[in-house]
Amino acid sequence: MRLNLTSPRRDIRDEEDGAVLAIVAISLICLLGMLVLTFDLGRSVAIKRQMVSGADAAALAAAQECAMGHGLESAKAAANSILDDNMSGSTVSTFSAPQCNSPSTRADKQVTVTATTGVDYFFAPIFGISNGTVEAHATAVWGPVPEANPIPITVDQRQLFGCNIPRDDLAEGETVPCDLSYPKDTLQEPRWGILDLSQWNNSDAAPCHVDAETLKNLVESGGWPEPLPLNDDGASATYDCLDNGLSFAVWDDMVGRILTFPVMDVPHSLCQGDHAEAGDPATCQIDTADIVQFVTLRVLSAENDGSTVRLQTEWLGPDTVPDGTIGSGLDFGRRAIRLVK
Repeated sequence: MRLNLTSPRRDIRDEEDGAVLAIVAISLICLLGMLVLTFDLGRSVAIKRQMVSGADAAALAAAQECAMGHGLESAKAAANSILDDNMSGSTVSTFSAPQCNSPSTRADKQVTVTATTGVDYFFAPIFGISNGTVEAHATAVWGPVPEANPIPITVDQRQLFGCNIPRDDLAEGETVPCDLSYPKDTLQEPRWGILDLSQWNNSDAAPCHVDAETLKNLVESGGWPEPLPLNDDGASATYDCLDNGLSFAVWDDMVGRILTFPVMDVPHSLCQGDHAEAGDPATCQIDTADIVQFVTLRVLSAENDGSTVRLQTEWLGPDTVPDGTIGSGLDFGRRAIRLVK
């Protein structure tokens, strides 16, 4: 009779050894997977954070170039430069700034940037994945400041163009002189371009009247107490009612102050009846002003020669606000540049 001398315990031990090997193998795979998740994926997340910051900075830099009128190529170069400073080796893969060269509306204009960089993995190649790509998107907007606290005295947009105000930052301590004149006979009516700010954006408010004491109070307080918005859809104007006449004491009270003025587009302002002849604003009896933006100026002196009031002013830079600090800016004195996403 043949005896089976194999121990049942040894068979069980062999089976347990095989099970342990399988568990160890599975555990190693899980461990490698965890390494991929914690190291490679974690590194990608950290790079993503840097890319988001870099894309934000690139979009803002490009928007600033567009706001300064430097054009599309300068905006692209600024975006690439600031992105490389934030994340070396990354590139601007897509760039869009459709109104950078020739803005056609008053509305905020967008600059959109997509930043891309490659990531080499350390542990993921075990699973056949050696590298990846990280992207970040950012959109900034630029345009004239959409609202301000102005004094109720207009500045003719054509005179601002004549002051050769640069669409750029000034050197430290530099200013741009800008002399403004308010001649009695340039426009038939009104002679001075005083706004009734209580009728802001009401094209049917004329005729209106603002007394000298109200004007002085607004000048002394630095402007209208509530921000007055510009229409920003690019199609409609921001109109306000114009008054006729102004005491020189009001002009004199402006001297030494930094004030925000509404900018008036004279040729596009509303005229009473059929007084406009061949597009000549001098023949137009204007009763409602087309306000297109705001400008901040320091008033250095006021002169009254009887028929004309002249203001000697200076432009302090693109980001000057009335209290003399630095803040959001606009196209002749203050520009708005901000991230939206």
